[in-house]
Amino acid sequence: MEKALSNKKIIALFLLPGLTVFLIFYFVPIVMTAYYSLQDWDGINPMAFIGLDNYTKMFTMDKSFWQAVWNSLAFLLVGVFIQLPVSFALALLVSRKMKGRKWFRNIYFFPVVMSTTMVSLLWVKIYDPNIGMLNTLMDTLGLGAWTGAWLGDTKTALLSVLIVTTWHYVGYNMLILFAGIQGIPEQYYEAAKLDGATGWKAVRHITFPLLSDVLRICIVLNVIYALKTFESVYVMTNGGPLNSTTVIALKMFQEAFLKQNFGYGSALAVFMVLECLIISWVLNKILTQEKIEY
Repeated sequence: MEKALSNKKIIALFLLPGLTVFLIFYFVPIVMTAYYSLQDWDGINPMAFIGLDNYTKMFTMDKSFWQAVWNSLAFLLVGVFIQLPVSFALALLVSRKMKGRKWFRNIYFFPVVMSTTMVSLLWVKIYDPNIGMLNTLMDTLGLGAWTGAWLGDTKTALLSVLIVTTWHYVGYNMLILFAGIQGIPEQYYEAAKLDGATGWKAVRHITFPLLSDVLRICIVLNVIYALKTFESVYVMTNGGPLNSTTVIALKMFQEAFLKQNFGYGSALAVFMVLECLIISWVLNKILTQEKIEY
């Protein structure tokens, strides 16, 4: 067995199927998309090479593009600075030895099991200005002045969608962090207790440092998910009102498949891929160097 594992030809043979799948379904489509981004193409008529015109239009002429970039960054900031801390707090809570912690863990994770479309449609009904549970509850509590068309107002639409995505995926990060906390030996906490380090002190000096790798993974996953958010926005608002909730992935879909502008849609896709790669690489570099010291 050891001989086989040290034989580079055998290793290459085992890697070949996975590498082939990666090249066919990941690398080749990315290269083709980059090629299409240099064309003026409606998906039917012959392509016309226009060079970097699509990128020039994207950065200098398309005002809704920058709105979409900001909205994508809003999902990123909420995912890292709100969703992740909430997930960590819940992971700490369900990792404590208390009665019914398994039930709490299942309850917090339950929204993740539901499809994004189902969750989005559910919250569309909750936000409905006429029959929605949210406005009804606020009226009951005497807060009728605060009710409104949550998904139909440019001031509240993006925040409303952000709340839904946070609620939907907070359990996903919670479960990853919970698994990491469970992997920390109990002896560390017992030794810290002898030195008087309990509660927040134990979390700060033991849990945080030993969870640094897990936290780094969660941050990168949140960033990637945030930058390619599509389904929840598409179902709840379709980018409206007035592009206040449009994100890059949705704009790419609208340009390519609704407006039949495949060249410009491909340019947006290339931008999204590069954006995810660059931000993830920078974050990974920063977090690796600092090792999330507390």
